[in-house]
Amino acid sequence: MSAMSPQVPVVRVKAQPDVYTVLLILAILLLGVTIGIVLYDLMTTYGMTFQEIFTGKTKGLPSM
Repeated sequence: MSAMSPQVPVVRVKAQPDVYTVLLILAILLLGVTIGIVLYDLMTTYGMTFQEIFTGKTKGLPSM
């Protein structure tokens, strides 16, 4: 008897955002800011170009 479907209609409600949604958005934003700060530091302090950061090529050293 417990496996029978109910005779009344079931209303499905969309879940409301909660504190975990806010924490997830905050974590994504902080990760983006951190990546931006690291890229800025590499380009200003070490004089790397944006392409050098992602290709791994360095200035002044011969390629192997």
